[in-house]
Amino acid sequence: MLEKVKIIIDSSSDLTFDEIEKYNVDVIPLTINIDGNEYDYRTISNDEYIERMRTATSYSTSQPAIGKFLEAYERWTKEGYKVIVLTLSSALSGTYNTAVTASTEFEGVYVVDSKTTTRGMVFLLKECLKQLEENVAVEVIAENLREKAKNILTYVTIDKLDNLVKGGRLSKSQALIGGLLNIKVLTQLKETELVALDKVRGKKKLVQTLIKHIEEAKQEKTIKSISLPNALADEYVTLIKSALKESFGYEVSEDEIFTTTPIISTHTGENAVGILVELV
Repeated sequence: MLEKVKIIIDSSSDLTFDEIEKYNVDVIPLTINIDGNEYDYRTISNDEYIERMRTATSYSTSQPAIGKFLEAYERWTKEGYKVIVLTLSSALSGTYNTAVTASTEFEGVYVVDSKTTTRGMVFLLKECLKQLEENVAVEVIAENLREKAKNILTYVTIDKLDNLVKGGRLSKSQALIGGLLNIKVLTQLKETELVALDKVRGKKKLVQTLIKHIEEAKQEKTIKSISLPNALADEYVTLIKSALKESFGYEVSEDEIFTTTPIISTHTGENAVGILVELV
């Protein structure tokens, strides 16, 4: 008999409502608070949030309460399902640890730290669905996904440093100097932290340094997918898309270019671009 398996994923994955239905996943929402009002992915659009952030006096994000995971695990295990849980990187949020803590009360719940976020999580989700179709055992799939996570590169180009300061990730003096000099920052999500790889002056230099870092990381591997979630950063996206085509012959499809979730844009600020690269 085939195992019944439910996939749970958190809302930082940037799945559209159509995709949530298509992939039949259970989404656990992270929440955002803007000027004292709380929202999640169902109650404010990604574009509207960024527009409101421009004039807001305060904004922040919160991981899901443990009860959200307990409820979901109880519901699905009671119905005889095994559960695979995909969370955003433990380097960015406590969501993974909360999901793991909740899982200790249940049999057959496998929590995977995606080591990425936004569409990097969707690359793993698609791989998970493929392996389920091939009847791979759930515990083996969880291990395979942890391995696959090592082949997903997660970069973020930061245009202005203000939000990193507000989020406590950068000192005010660093941001002030950065703003005065038109400094742009390329960051990469590593195993345990978000690392500043390079600081450069101007947009074109930022794109050049991104391409250089992808080339170094890619080595002999092949690019399978690239996604460009962004915080209303059309100009950057156009430059990056063109540079990826020129350097790697890879054309990013239109459905992989979209405004990212407030969970991400709160910390990156407007005009940031995430570059998610799946290697095989």
